[in-house]
Amino acid sequence: MKRTIGAAMAALAASVAFSIATAQGREARMDVAQRDIEATEQRNVGWTEWMAPTIPSGTDIPVTLDEDIPITPDHVGDTFRGHLTRDVTVGGKVALAADAPVEVKLVKQPEDEKAATIRLVKVNVNGDMRAVQADVAKADTDERGMGTGKKTGIGAAAGAVVGAVTGAGVLKGAIVGAGGGLAWSLLDGDQAREVKDDTPLRFSLVRDLDLD
Repeated sequence: MKRTIGAAMAALAASVAFSIATAQGREARMDVAQRDIEATEQRNVGWTEWMAPTIPSGTDIPVTLDEDIPITPDHVGDTFRGHLTRDVTVGGKVALAADAPVEVKLVKQPEDEKAATIRLVKVNVNGDMRAVQADVAKADTDERGMGTGKKTGIGAAAGAVVGAVTGAGVLKGAIVGAGGGLAWSLLDGDQAREVKDDTPLRFSLVRDLDLD
């Protein structure tokens, strides 16, 4: 009888121990699973922030033209192709990658309708040509290897005529307008004038660009 009771007690103790071990194992697995979920959520938050930043107003967008832009009244309102000269970063992370396609438009200069200037109107964001609001074109002075004389020519005072080389392009006959914006006269008669392809320009956003 005593042996039977002892055996039963031993079996009960073994059962209780097994149940405790099983419960502890289940809790440990749940803890690991919860940590995995939290880590994944943190990674996803970081990924979302990296993939969908807002590019703030005032950010410079460097553009290189992919085709000539004829400076004539007949071409005012026409759009032309270009690409990003280099990465555009936000908070140290790439928001727009170099070589992404863009579109620019030949428009009347705000201060003088007898002159034309260039505006950035669209940027490729994840395969979608997204409309942007930007200031008029300025010379991109971030080109490496540019001599002092060229930089001085590009940074001329308002009203000065620019004849300096910027990278592979030439801003021949451009007038520096208010705020350093570039413009070209539309009153040149039969004298053809073009902004050449490969000309590097710079545009400043006047409104935040949401990449979400």
